[in-house]
Amino acid sequence: MLKTIIIEDEPAAANLLEEMLKEIEPEVAVLDKCPDLPLGVKSIRRHSPDLVFLDIELPVYSGIQLLDFFNPEEINFQVIFTTAYNDYAMKAFEMSAVDYLLKPLQEEKLAAAIKRAYVKQVPPSFELLPALKQNLQTNNFKKIVVPVATGFDILNITTICYFKAEGSYTNIFFADNTSLLVSKNLKHFEFILSGINHFVRIHRSYIANINYARKILRKEGGILLLENKAELPVAEDKMERIIEVLQTL
Repeated sequence: MLKTIIIEDEPAAANLLEEMLKEIEPEVAVLDKCPDLPLGVKSIRRHSPDLVFLDIELPVYSGIQLLDFFNPEEINFQVIFTTAYNDYAMKAFEMSAVDYLLKPLQEEKLAAAIKRAYVKQVPPSFELLPALKQNLQTNNFKKIVVPVATGFDILNITTICYFKAEGSYTNIFFADNTSLLVSKNLKHFEFILSGINHFVRIHRSYIANINYARKILRKEGGILLLENKAELPVAEDKMERIIEVLQTL
């Protein structure tokens, strides 16, 4: 049985989620429904749930402020955020690797989220929430969370020089000449970085941080030289975009 609490300020939305959970997975037991975060925190302490559905947009305290009420060792439950559709919020969640569902909720995606919670594929909530909080509260994304063998790494995007496709994986190269292979393809990173002007898809196999560009060579179609001495191929149709970004930095 998966002991569950719903924190949602709209009664109709909370009731609908409870009904959907009953239909999708009878083993999910909704112990409580709370209209705001302080009541939700009290309920969490009282019931010790396995799973919490947490709306981002709540009165007085937002859902992301859950961090303000718990110490790291107290977070032994999974959190699935629910939120209204917003491109910016979607990218913040994707960059932070935190599980979320868009409203109106879809049964298929809700079922998949429950399955992840059951098999513990969702990472420990507390360690990833700071990155999500920062990404949601600023107009400039600062952090990106990536899966690694031991869990998740939280990376400062200003330290990333470029991304290189490696089949269904991506190699991330940093300013200190270290690298990290992660189990996400390049298209995933192209999506979550699309709102950040200085990250440019320069080639079918590369995304570069133009802040690290040192020189552009017009040979062999195009070569981008970075400050860490990397030489990246540039597709002919991407050259104009690189120059355009450089002129804005």
